[in-house]
Amino acid sequence: INASGHYRIPRFLLNDFTRYWRTVTVDFVYKQRTEPGKKWALRNAKLRMSRKLIFASGLLRCFNCQIDPKAATAREALGTPYFDTTKLLTYIEDELHQTPLDILAQGALRQAIDPDTGLKLFNSYDRFLNILDDPGKRVELEDLKEPQIGTSVVWKEISDLSRTFQAGLIELFFGNDKELCDITTQYGVF
Repeated sequence: INASGHYRIPRFLLNDFTRYWRTVTVDFVYKQRTEPGKKWALRNAKLRMSRKLIFASGLLRCFNCQIDPKAATAREALGTPYFDTTKLLTYIEDELHQTPLDILAQGALRQAIDPDTGLKLFNSYDRFLNILDDPGKRVELEDLKEPQIGTSVVWKEISDLSRTFQAGLIELFFGNDKELCDITTQYGVF
């Protein structure tokens, strides 16, 4: 709660998720430079999909403290004369016990979100996991060198899936859900 009595999202937690995202992207570049060609495509695919999923779900976890109706009673407890944080901490703890895909599903099921957004996110992620579960395709990604990506069918599939996943995330955070778009702009961008 700020000085005017309005509740704000948990900024320290939001900062931790943001630092996580920056760290994994810097780590990707570091490994690319120190281990040239070694698992480049597999690491790139994970950065575009699974690591991005973790970051996006982290943002949603923080934003849910303000926009999730289940968090309302936790926020109300903060406004009591005793400034009781117990309910909010319990709410956040419960959120952290959910998987990133569960959190993303909750976001995609918000009333203002177009159902096609959820389909983009989950169909692309499911296909990504199927690629990683396919031993032949996974080995190809592990062995693929950056100059060879133009001829790899598996890399083209990963690239297409990651673009679809990115489009779904943009629609989720900046689409028709004005409340989520506003909070993303206010806390996630600036």
